[in-house]
Amino acid sequence: MPTPHPAMSTEDTARVVRRILLALDSAQDANTLELAAQLAALVQGTLHGVFVESSDLLRLAQLPFAREINLNSAMARRLEATQLERDLRAQAEQVRRLLENHALRHRVEWSFRIERGALTTTLAASSGIDVVMLGRSGVSTREQHTAVTPVLVAFDGSAAAGRALATAADLAGRNLLVLLPAEQATELRAAAATHLASRGLRANYLVLPELSPQHLIATGRRHHCRLLVMAGDPAQLLPHMRRSSCPVAIVQ
Repeated sequence: MPTPHPAMSTEDTARVVRRILLALDSAQDANTLELAAQLAALVQGTLHGVFVESSDLLRLAQLPFAREINLNSAMARRLEATQLERDLRAQAEQVRRLLENHALRHRVEWSFRIERGALTTTLAASSGIDVVMLGRSGVSTREQHTAVTPVLVAFDGSAAAGRALATAADLAGRNLLVLLPAEQATELRAAAATHLASRGLRANYLVLPELSPQHLIATGRRHHCRLLVMAGDPAQLLPHMRRSSCPVAIVQ
């Protein structure tokens, strides 16, 4: 996380969120699609879905000993590269339709593309993006969180954290929990409260030993968060946040 700067300037935090990238995979949960579309509508931005086909998985399928196990029958069969490619394309089309439905319902501009490779490579090559969102994998509908669960935001006082705070507030309304590092927690709480007061909002606060991915993931799981918002470089942070129990949004 960046070094704390409790005194945020209006000029530093004034950059408006406009382009939202939604990183999708073969087990994307619909809850994240809805959150991303809501955010795009609130900030009058655009929504860009990227379905990433894992090159590692496709290489694995080319190995003669590769096997897959059917979850219903527990039977193993050879993992065929051609079948895997067809399955991935079918999953991508399903996600594209879901993204289109959410975008149309919220009346936001959207795009969708398929890329092959690593998620970090895709993110590093994406320019002009303000927010990157990543959903939870393999989540059933009954486990998805509702609007009564909190939106969490990590706040260290930096300009990017100010934008993250504003982004979280857009989605959370009154159900916002601001996470502060123990160092300079008093000053940071005052800065966050001032920032939210200018928008007519209030929040609850929680002090953590540090704003590390490990502490953020544990806190999100403990509070059953609807969304975890943080600031930083998505290509560096998202690989550490894949174990999050709730969707993650990283504001640049």
